[in-house]
Amino acid sequence: MSRKFLFFTASALIFGTSLGLTQSVKADGALTVAGIQSALQGEQQALKSQQATQASQQDDAVSALSSFAQQIGAPAAKADAKFDDQAFAALQDFAQRLGTAQPQSIKALPKVAEAKSLLEFLQQGGSSSQSEPAAPPKSSAAGGKRTSAPVEAHFVGAKACLTCHAKQTAEFERTLMGKIGKTQKGKFECENCHGPGSAHVKAGGGRGVGGILSFGKDDPRSVEERNGLCLGCHQKGERNYWAGSIHETRGVACTNCHTVMKDVSRKHALKTEVEAETCYQCHQLKRAQMQYSSHMPIREGKVTCSNCHNPHGSITEKLIREASVNDNCYKCHAEKRGPYLWEHAPVRESCLNCHKPHGSNYEYLLQVARPRLCNECHTAVHNPTASGGFGFPNTAYVLGRACGNCHSNIHGSNHPNGMLFLR
Repeated sequence: MSRKFLFFTASALIFGTSLGLTQSVKADGALTVAGIQSALQGEQQALKSQQATQASQQDDAVSALSSFAQQIGAPAAKADAKFDDQAFAALQDFAQRLGTAQPQSIKALPKVAEAKSLLEFLQQGGSSSQSEPAAPPKSSAAGGKRTSAPVEAHFVGAKACLTCHAKQTAEFERTLMGKIGKTQKGKFECENCHGPGSAHVKAGGGRGVGGILSFGKDDPRSVEERNGLCLGCHQKGERNYWAGSIHETRGVACTNCHTVMKDVSRKHALKTEVEAETCYQCHQLKRAQMQYSSHMPIREGKVTCSNCHNPHGSITEKLIREASVNDNCYKCHAEKRGPYLWEHAPVRESCLNCHKPHGSNYEYLLQVARPRLCNECHTAVHNPTASGGFGFPNTAYVLGRACGNCHSNIHGSNHPNGMLFLR
């Protein structure tokens, strides 16, 4: 047995003795991989332990090693086994550095699950420093999960608010909610939404003073809490699917789109006079697409974003109002609905296979210009414009409306001979 192997064996045994642990070793005394890992772990723990105590305790450590070795039947501890001077000196030095360090309690011992991997657990010597208290989760820019600190206050009535906020109150009275509040007293009082105002009045006013809630960026409440106040009255109708909608999960607040205290838009108390401008606050790409030569007639005021989308939630993707994209389009393009004797498969699948819904630089909101759009599917050799066909770039097959010059009923045909969607 080599001295290095003897040293690691002794190290493992001393570490097991000092912690009062028992390890299973094979009857023939062979050292397992777990024993080697325990030895490495013990060495790391020994380097971090206290310095050696008095020399009188060395004999106790050696005797403990001998007793533990005899119990498990290790060959190195048998009566006829002898240590040479160099091995005994290394063992004595190790026992001196280990000393009589008290084993850690079970609660203080590290857990493998707390380490990123078993290798990291072994590299740290199986020990961990006192864990620092976890920092509280930071709230996201959208509001996160912050909660407002409780403030001892009581209701003082709207007359106290008029002392400083007469102008804001006058503007609010011209809104729909303000007009309803005149006929239904107490329904839309200031403190119903902004919270009790006694502490705010006592402190002399000011934004956020006295726990008053402003619904602005300095509002200590989370977006969920602020939206909860609005949903207390506006839960039905189009808001039925607000919970779980993309706007709700992205932390959009009601006040990001709506201005309650004054009339800006003709309908829906929006933040901008034109509905689309409210949506463009986030959807900048859609603003650019509306400037294309072929676009949805939002710029002309013929349709609005909410004609196709329900911003408060929908059971379908992209917040569209109908059960499918095609049903959404059929509200205006009823002539494309059918049913047809001869149907065009890509058309029945989705209008978006060929059209862009918001804007395009090609006619009819097409994805790409014809005949390239048609050639995405019709690649057979009999196609006049396909490679290997009988058409040429200067022919009628690529001029004007290209394929549409002949196949004009491309959305479907009811003609008995309409399988090719001809005129």
